Amino acid sequence: MLSDFIKSLLAYLEALRYFVKFSLYKYLIFLLVLLILFAFPVFIFDYIVSALTRLIPYFEMEKYAMISVNMAAGISGFLLLLILSPLFSTVSEEVGKRLSHHTYKFSPLQFMKDIVRGLKISLRNLIYQYFMLALISIFLFLMPKSSVLQFIGNSLIFLITAYFYGFSILDYAMENYRMSYKVSVNFVHQNPGIALGLGSVYYLAISANNVVEGSLISHHTAIYWSAFSEALVALIGVIAASIVMHRKQSGLLKK
Repeated sequence: MLSDFIKSLLAYLEALRYFVKFSLYKYLIFLLVLLILFAFPVFIFDYIVSALTRLIPYFEMEKYAMISVNMAAGISGFLLLLILSPLFSTVSEEVGKRLSHHTYKFSPLQFMKDIVRGLKISLRNLIYQYFMLALISIFLFLMPKSSVLQFIGNSLIFLITAYFYGFSILDYAMENYRMSYKVSVNFVHQNPGIALGLGSVYYLAISANNVVEGSLISHHTAIYWSAFSEALVALIGVIAASIVMHRKQSGLLKK
């Protein structure tokens, strides 16, 4: 698991090289266009988070405000993965072809099936993730205030969120191997280190944006910057997932 985790992290560096080698710059244009569609739900979500932040102290839950807001903020990451699903599916398929030198005949029907499958996986992960995080938050709320418990809670939130983010990112690569929904779920369960490695970088990018946003003059500029930077990291993550999956299927990535 640790080996897979480290190799998944290093795959991001290789993904940058392949991004240049395969001349994938054209996808940045599509990324910007799709982010315009992403902006509207993000603005709505931003107001929800702001309202939540104001309500938390009202119910005297200050000690868990950061955990609750972090849980809510994580939804934006899944929204982005859902809305950019057509782009990520296309990128993953192109990288998969380049790596394996195997070509698939384009099928609009298969393309739509892949998108629906990706949406299904992402929605599944979102539901499972927030069910687990809700249990953690309820437990912490019922326990006495403790810095140790809060550290453990935030650590669990990081691991759970990174795992399910990585699962969703890896799924774009699993599509290329025509893995069914059930097979994909079993594959990630058997290789959690891969999902954790891929998802950790994406989750850290989202966390870093929370710091950067405070230094930007315009709040709306901060939201656009967050959406673009997170989408760019997710795009590189999809390439990294294709690299890891190719090696896994080729027997080069040892369990």
